[in-house]
Amino acid sequence: MKNRLINAIGGQLNIPRDNLESVCQIVYSVAGQMALASLWDYDEEHDSVSVQHFKNRVIKILDAYIDLFPEISTLFLDDKTGLAEDIYTVYLHNGLLYHSANRVSPVAYAEAVSDNICLLKGASPDSKLFMSGLGFYTVAKQPADRTTANLFGLQEQSFESYLENLLCYDEWKEISWPDNTEFLRLVPPFTRGYWQLEPNYDNRISIARFGEPNRIYTFYRYIDGVFQYKTIPEWCLKDYYTNEVNQKEYLRIAVALLMRYGTLPKIEVKETGNQMVIKVGYRFPPSEEYFFILYSWPLRFDFAPNETQVFTRKMSKLIYPVFKKEMISLGYQFVEELL
Repeated sequence: MKNRLINAIGGQLNIPRDNLESVCQIVYSVAGQMALASLWDYDEEHDSVSVQHFKNRVIKILDAYIDLFPEISTLFLDDKTGLAEDIYTVYLHNGLLYHSANRVSPVAYAEAVSDNICLLKGASPDSKLFMSGLGFYTVAKQPADRTTANLFGLQEQSFESYLENLLCYDEWKEISWPDNTEFLRLVPPFTRGYWQLEPNYDNRISIARFGEPNRIYTFYRYIDGVFQYKTIPEWCLKDYYTNEVNQKEYLRIAVALLMRYGTLPKIEVKETGNQMVIKVGYRFPPSEEYFFILYSWPLRFDFAPNETQVFTRKMSKLIYPVFKKEMISLGYQFVEELL
């Protein structure tokens, strides 16, 4: 009976069951689906539920399916709070729920169509939809009013154009660096970190950051024997949905600079059955990273809080062309190994 159940759920979500990993993928997606459904559990006095109610639903669903399939128990941690927190964060930063005063509520229905695939948010809990990771989609041929970028808060301007516009702000001024200044690494290997203690002594424009606890980010360059800087506007560092400063937003400018100098690693993709394994060599900016995570599965499910897998994940083959199209429009390059 349990095999028929998981096969039926996998079929409904368009996630084929092939092995234990695919069972984990189905359970992961269902946990997200049921957590969003919990947003409709509010009573007559409220139009929202608590954040904890949402996270508890994730844990409850995970525990229920792991009890049903004990063979996958070793692939998850006993403590599911990290996974619940991760699912909540991904939905929050992709605009799939409204947040206010430690409470969450459903968002209005909206959709975007790209390459005959309809991505959507705010669907009714009883809607029959496919899933890739935590994201919902269906097949559709009719165009929609909104683009994928607009629906999920992705950048719509190429990184090259974005960088050129930013460099028009402010004037270059001479500077002596504070002791705690770090400088963006412009060449691989990036496994040594994205920042270095020594500045670049050439004419390339880069980024510096200094100050504690709130870092200040500036452009800098070395010219005529002195360092110069210009301010990066604060709005460039704000999260799209929360409008709060996000210390990872510098990645948007960092990626643009690496694209300019030809040192950004290409996105490596390998086809495996009905899914694509996607390996990112340099972290995406927050909006694009959250979108990538939303529509993909991690390779492992036993991660604790703040251990989201951001470099290598699996994505439905149907969703991949949509993802690729958005990333190429920004300037990313792909290397594909297709079977």
